[in-house]
This record gives sequence, C-alpha cells and structure tokens, in this order.
Amino acid sequence: MVDNIKEEFARRVYKMMLSKGMTQSELARASNLERNRISSYVRGVALPTGLSLTKLASALGVKPTELLPDSRLDEEKPAYSVSISADGKDMRLTADMWLPVGIGAQVIQLLAEHARTPEP
Repeated sequence: MVDNIKEEFARRVYKMMLSKGMTQSELARASNLERNRISSYVRGVALPTGLSLTKLASALGVKPTELLPDSRLDEEKPAYSVSISADGKDMRLTADMWLPVGIGAQVIQLLAEHARTPEP
C-alpha cells in the first residue's frame, strides 16, 4: 500500500511541477529542499515529512492535501497523545487514527463507560 501511495504522490508532484513549467532543480530552489530529495519524490522513492510537504506545496502553489493521496500520512502529527493528571489518577487520551468500524465502536463504548472529569 505504501508503494501505491508513493507512486500517486510522485505522479501528483510531477504533474503539478510540469504544469508550473518547473524543472526539479527549480522546484528544489523554490521549496528550499535538496534537489536529490525532489528527485526521490518525483521517482516515487520517498514521501515527505510534514515540513517538507508544506514547503513543496507552497512552492507549487497548492495545499499540502492536494499532493497527498491519503491524508493519513502526516508524519509530523502523532496518532495519539496522553496527558496524566497532576494526582496521577486520570489520563486524557487524544487519538487521531483510522480503525476498522467495529474496533472504533468498541473503543467509543469503553470510553463512554469509563469517561469522567478528573477531580480538581
């Protein structure tokens, strides 16, 4: 699946680069990214991190989401985060991930059964 995503990302970058009349070297200068990195994107060898994606999209005059075939690829954003209350009795869980519907429903059910506001 990752290879398909890389190929689609490569196709989109290449198509937009050509539509702007840019070479890989020009795109590298405009995005302030290394030329070999642009080459790896256009060849479908690599996917960018969040910052590189932002620079690339800006240089092409598009939104980052227009380059990504799948918005779930944001490497800069963790899938979940956890914070523990000062007294150590409660935790805040924030999640942003794709799950099968059945698993997601089970997670929601568990959260609903056990969620509470921490004591001050």
